[in-house]
Amino acid sequence: MKIKEKNIIEEEVVKKMPLYMNLQGIKHGKRESATVNNESTLASNLSSEENFSIEVKCSNVSPTITEKDGFRQNKKLCHPRGNFVLVLSAFFGVLVLCLGYWIGLMIGDVKSADNFPTNSETPVAEPTIRPTSTTSSRLSPAFTPTLSPNMPHTTSKPTLTTNIFYKSKSPIGSHTGTPTNKHVEPHADSPTNIPTENHMTTNYPTTIPSVLSATTIVPSKPVIEATYIPGNLTRMDNNLLLSEGLQARIIAESGKPVQYDDESTSSLDFHHLPDGGATFPDSRWWNSGGWIYVSNSEATNVDEGGVGAITFDRFGLVVHYRMVLENTYMNCGGGRTPWNTWVSCEEIEFVGQLYQVDPTGQRPPEILTLGSVGGRWESFAYDVREEDKPRFFVTEDHNKGCTRRFTPNVTHWGGDKWKMLHEEGVVDYLFVLPNEELTGGVFEWVNDLEAAKNNARTYYPQSEGIDIQDGKMYVVCKKIQQLFVFDLDEMTFHNVSTVSGLFDGDPDQMQRILGEEGGLLYFTEEGGIDAGVHARDELGRFFTIFESPVLADETTGLSFSPDGKHMYCAFQENGILYDITREDGLSFNAKSLDVKYHSVSTRRLNSQWIGL
Repeated sequence: MKIKEKNIIEEEVVKKMPLYMNLQGIKHGKRESATVNNESTLASNLSSEENFSIEVKCSNVSPTITEKDGFRQNKKLCHPRGNFVLVLSAFFGVLVLCLGYWIGLMIGDVKSADNFPTNSETPVAEPTIRPTSTTSSRLSPAFTPTLSPNMPHTTSKPTLTTNIFYKSKSPIGSHTGTPTNKHVEPHADSPTNIPTENHMTTNYPTTIPSVLSATTIVPSKPVIEATYIPGNLTRMDNNLLLSEGLQARIIAESGKPVQYDDESTSSLDFHHLPDGGATFPDSRWWNSGGWIYVSNSEATNVDEGGVGAITFDRFGLVVHYRMVLENTYMNCGGGRTPWNTWVSCEEIEFVGQLYQVDPTGQRPPEILTLGSVGGRWESFAYDVREEDKPRFFVTEDHNKGCTRRFTPNVTHWGGDKWKMLHEEGVVDYLFVLPNEELTGGVFEWVNDLEAAKNNARTYYPQSEGIDIQDGKMYVVCKKIQQLFVFDLDEMTFHNVSTVSGLFDGDPDQMQRILGEEGGLLYFTEEGGIDAGVHARDELGRFFTIFESPVLADETTGLSFSPDGKHMYCAFQENGILYDITREDGLSFNAKSLDVKYHSVSTRRLNSQWIGL
C-alpha cells in the first residue's frame, strides 16, 4: 500500500506541475528533460528556500533528450551569429521605412510649392505699437525688411522675418520688436544687458520646399511705399520741424544719464557741448551687427571734455555709454581713419593735440605725430588710394591756420595700422595760387610753415571742415564762407560760396560726389536761427531736411549708422543728441561731407523731391 500510495502521489504531482527543475541540476548549470506519458516535463526549482527532488520511477517513462543534448540545443539558439542576422535584418527594415518616408515628404513639398501664396494673396500682420511713456520722448528706431542672418534654418516651417517699420497715424511711440534682455558679462566695460532678437513675423510662407525645382515659386520681398519727402517740412516732433516721413527721438541730453532701451541708465552723465561725431561698426563679439557713435565734447573744462561713445545694438537700440577719451578739452572736430578709429581734435591755440581713439575703449588713446607741435585743430581726413604713400590731413581753425599733410615713413597695412599715425613721417603745408577772380587756381605742398601760414591768412583763413572723396579734398573756411575743392591729382582747385547753399549752381560737382546712384548729400549748419540739417541733390537743388524753430543753436556731429537708416545729429549749446529715422524704415541713401552750411537768413526756400 505504501508503494502504491507513493506512486499515486507522484503521478498527481506530475499532472499538476508540468515543468520542474532539479535544484541540483541548476546548481551545476544543467537541465533535464523527460517524456512522461508522451508529454515533456522539465524539472525546475521554484524557490531558493525549497529543494524539490522528484524521482520518476514509472515504468512507462523513457528519456528522449539527454542532458548533454539539451545543453547543446540551447547553445545553438544563443549563438552570436544568429543574433547578428536578426539585428542586421531589423536595421535594413528601419532604413527602408525611413527612405520611403523621406521620398514621400519630398513629393509632397514639391507639389505644395505650386500653391505658395504671393504677397498680394496673404496679408502682412500689422505690428503692435507700445505707447510712449509720459515721461520720455524716446522712440524705438525703425526696423527694415530683412532676413536675419542668425535666424535658425529649418526645412519644414520656418518663420520669415520682415522687421518692417510701418507708418502709423497714432502718436509717436515705441514699436514692438524690442529685444529681451540677456545678461552677459564679456568685458569690464561692456554693458551687462545685451538685447537679443525678437522678430515680427508674417504669415507666409508656411512651407519651404526642400528641393527647388523648375515649378518652385519663391515669394518676393514685401514692397514698401516710400513716405520720405525731403524739404517738405510738415511735422513737429521733439522741438524739430521735420520733413514729411521723418521721426525723431532724443538719444541723450547733456548733464543727464543716458537712457538705455531696457529702461536702465548709464552711470555717467552725457557730456557737455557735443561737437564732431561719427559712427563705427562694433567689432566686439557680444554686439554683432551693432555700432558705436562717438561724440566730441567741446567743453572748456578739462574735467568735462573728451570723447563719449554710445553703443547701439543691431536694431539701433541704446545699450551702453562711456567716455573713451578723458583729461582733454575743447575737442571740436575730428575724423575717422581707414581702419575705423576716431581722431579727436583739440581746438586750443598753441597747445591743442590730435588723439587717435578706439571707439570701443579697449585701446588707450594716443597723440598723433601730425599736429604734435600744438594748435587749434579742427578736422581730420585721409587719402589712402596709394597704399605705399598714405596721406593724412588736418585743418586749423585759425586766421593763419594752414592745412597740413602727413606722410608716414613706414606703413603697417599688414599689421598694426594704428602705428602709422604715431611714428615718424613728413609734414608739409598747403599753399594756394588763386586766379584773379579768386574763384580757383592751382596749389602745391611746401615745407615752409611761415609762408604757408601767411598764405592761409590771405586766401583761406579759419579752415574748418575737411573731407576727401575720390581724390577731391573739400575744405570749408567759415570766416570767408567759402568751400574749396582741391583736385589732389591735377593740383587744381575751385571755390564756391556756402552762404546761399552748399555747391549752389554747381550740379556737376554734386554728381561727382553722389555718383550714378544719386541720392542726397547731407551737411550741417553753422549757427543762426532755425539751424538744422540740409542736403543737395545731383542737380544742385537745396533741401532743408529738418530745423528747429525752438533751438537757436549750431548743429553738429552729423553721422549715419552703418546701414544708413539712422541719422544722428546734435544741437550743441542745448546738448541734445537726436536719432532721426524714416517712418518707412528705408535708408537715407546716406552720404555726407564734414562741411557746414552758413546761413544768413532765418528762412530758406526749400525744394521738394517727391518719391525719394
